[in-house]
Amino acid sequence: MPTRIHFHEKLEDLTTDVLLMGGLVEQAIGKAIYSLAKNDRSLAAEVIRDDEAINDKELFIENRCIVLLATEQPVACDLRLIVSTLKTIRDLERIGDYAAHLAKAIVNFELGTLPFHDEISKITEVCVSMLKDTLTAYSRGDVKLAEKVRERDEIVDTLYLQLFNELLSNLRNDKDHVKQVSALLLVAKYLERLADHITNICEEIVFMCTGKRKDWAK
Repeated sequence: MPTRIHFHEKLEDLTTDVLLMGGLVEQAIGKAIYSLAKNDRSLAAEVIRDDEAINDKELFIENRCIVLLATEQPVACDLRLIVSTLKTIRDLERIGDYAAHLAKAIVNFELGTLPFHDEISKITEVCVSMLKDTLTAYSRGDVKLAEKVRERDEIVDTLYLQLFNELLSNLRNDKDHVKQVSALLLVAKYLERLADHITNICEEIVFMCTGKRKDWAK
């Protein structure tokens, strides 16, 4: 019995580490968007630099998972937790990469030449709320919350499509700001892909809790 208790304490530590990594990713997204909106190159550089900490956290958690798989021989729900965690941290790392990409996009903006688009802020708000609730769903094993988060991905897709069409029209009509509009198109795409990775995590939460795969991409 003490051995099993010790094992479940390790699993709880694993969950805590994932939530800490998620917190780092959430901060990175917020800082990246703020740096773009305010043309804050110093903050953008901080986001790019801090991406290494997110990568290090992924490797740390991955090693923990490998050790647990090798030494504890987990079964059933415990095994699903570890496997889902491995996939979750991969998606969190990719989300962190997109936050760094957002920060790097600032080099394509020139202060005062093109206003920061309101739709970018709307998409960001949805993405951040999705990530917050996904981390909550992961910590609680809340399948219903994970499914509700997935529904918001459709909102992101709709906003992205609207913004894409609008920016594409601007690109055709405004030859003076091609570089800036192109950068906004990239930012919008990064956010859309970021939301897709959040949805991937929600799929893992469903598998972790039910043992069933739900591929919402189909």
